[in-house]
Amino acid sequence: MKAITIQQPFAYAIVVGIKQYETRSRRTNIRGRVAIHAGKKVSNSFEKIVSECYIGNIEMGGKLAVDLGAVIGTVEIVDCVPVEAVLNTLTERERLLGDYTPGRFAWVLKNPVMFETPIPAKGQQGWWKWDE
Repeated sequence: MKAITIQQPFAYAIVVGIKQYETRSRRTNIRGRVAIHAGKKVSNSFEKIVSECYIGNIEMGGKLAVDLGAVIGTVEIVDCVPVEAVLNTLTERERLLGDYTPGRFAWVLKNPVMFETPIPAKGQQGWWKWDE
């Protein structure tokens, strides 16, 4: 299965369905179910994002920091569109969870699945193959 490494708390937000778009500078032709790997580094704005986006509670915030270097779930990529196509549909939370600068792309995410137990794995930059 194809996998992508994403910093926490963004990886968690994807697998629980809070984050419906992954914004990138490049479009992707990948479609279908992909693994979400929580990287070993956390976002510089981790605390701010967790509190402002209401991602979990204090206990869950601690769990997010523990679930690093592991595949934490899967999601389906169903489309890739210019961010301008979704700007008018975004909630304030979704805006905080992505970079919607004009010229970027939004990968449309559906049907997230969070694993009960994260599966340790070494991630990589870009797309990589995860052997379940």
